Amino acid sequence: MGGAAGSPLAPRDAPSSGGRTRALAILGGVAVLVLAAIVWGVISLIGLFTADEPGPVGDPGAAATAPPTSGSGSEAEAALARAPMPPVPAQASMPHTLSTRSAGPPITLPQPTQVSGVPVPTGFPDTPEGALAQLAELTKAGMAGADPQVWAQAYTAMAEPGAAPPEATPINNELVAMRRSANMAPTGPRAGMSLSWSPTSALVKGSTDDGSYVVGCVLGEMVADYKGRVANAGWGNCLPMRRVGDQWRVASGPTAWAGPSLWPGSDEAVSVGYRDITR
Repeated sequence: MGGAAGSPLAPRDAPSSGGRTRALAILGGVAVLVLAAIVWGVISLIGLFTADEPGPVGDPGAAATAPPTSGSGSEAEAALARAPMPPVPAQASMPHTLSTRSAGPPITLPQPTQVSGVPVPTGFPDTPEGALAQLAELTKAGMAGADPQVWAQAYTAMAEPGAAPPEATPINNELVAMRRSANMAPTGPRAGMSLSWSPTSALVKGSTDDGSYVVGCVLGEMVADYKGRVANAGWGNCLPMRRVGDQWRVASGPTAWAGPSLWPGSDEAVSVGYRDITR
């Protein structure tokens, strides 16, 4: 299993998982301190974003109990999106021992049918796996460079009218926090540094009875490379996805509760329900 990076931190006006964590890679050298600042910054700022958040009705620390399918209509969709995700241990996104268990067989994600001339690869089938594949491609494209502006562009390209704005998503707040704590510019590259995210695992949090609305979560590895020095950690993302015509889009209505960010393949990731993905 590959490594992973940070985790999404819920914004002030979005549901919070309460236990958002990030890994700090303890490595030598001044260059690596920049990477450490990025990852550690999210850990240190978690409390600022989550301490006083109202969250959805119910115990924010309780695990999500939404069934695989849950009625239909806007109320059912909102309940699925805002259902709390399980709490996660402190620094659970830090690289650590892989589990001997699994949450189920690997999920095979389909390949996109349109990759040229679009900001995010599209063209996935009308299946839960298709929704997860679209979410994985959106997250991968939007996380390039760990830049809030890049995330906003990718997200907006995939959002249907009425979807939460990009600045109201957990990932946006995390990226802003990371850059601020690492003394990076709000947007744009940093000389000598590359930041990327690659999906490793996924789960379906729930869907409506007709299958046209799916709340999916993807987990992957974020890698920060600064002049050859590398730090990594687990980073998860959950979003509501809707089938619109022949495409999956980020659904209108409330954004999803922030996705647990855990080291892929760890006991914590398995316990939440993340399963390995294959292509």
